Amino acid sequence: MDRSLADVEDRVADHVEAYRESAPFHPVEAEAIGSLSDAFRAGEYGKRDVDWVVRWYFRRAVTDIDHEERRAVEAAVADTEPRELRGAMWDAIDALDEEAADGARDPPHRRALDALTQIPGVDTEVGSALLWFLEPDEYFVVGEREWAVVAALTGDARSGADLDGPYPEPMTVDAYDRFLDGVRDLADRLGVDHWHLYMVIRSVHAETVDGEATAEES
Repeated sequence: MDRSLADVEDRVADHVEAYRESAPFHPVEAEAIGSLSDAFRAGEYGKRDVDWVVRWYFRRAVTDIDHEERRAVEAAVADTEPRELRGAMWDAIDALDEEAADGARDPPHRRALDALTQIPGVDTEVGSALLWFLEPDEYFVVGEREWAVVAALTGDARSGADLDGPYPEPMTVDAYDRFLDGVRDLADRLGVDHWHLYMVIRSVHAETVDGEATAEES
């Protein structure tokens, strides 16, 4: 991806607005990012809310969905007993709310991801979406598009992230940690919260990668 941080810094507001105007899921995303965390923590949610996050993870890609994978994951989550699903969600919330007793314990988000990936069909990628909607100010959803943009924009000596190389298949928790370091560094350097950073990332990807593909086809 031929894009630098300097290219983006002065156009943050433009990217946010471009995403708002073009993303088909923006209205419902904006509502969910502002409400689901409180609903999950209060237990005031239904199984359909978890199903929605899982569907959102795949369907936001729009043009490059692996429909076979999507259907398998969505079906597995939909078939999960509500008690099992809510138990995994509560375990994840408890993990996020606990402070590590010492340096030997896994960080809270690792224990939360471990709980979330106990839900049938949920791997680290889909788990990252659930994790983000549980704590949108702290964590972030990971996918190939997010990884590519964060890697391009944090590839300098100032960043502690190490996202060189191809997108990890499968995504591991260690790789997600490196990605999260890049996300936090990028959000700080652009002066935005994680929700606005998501909109910037998706807009940058659409403008560069999708735009390049359109130019090559014409």
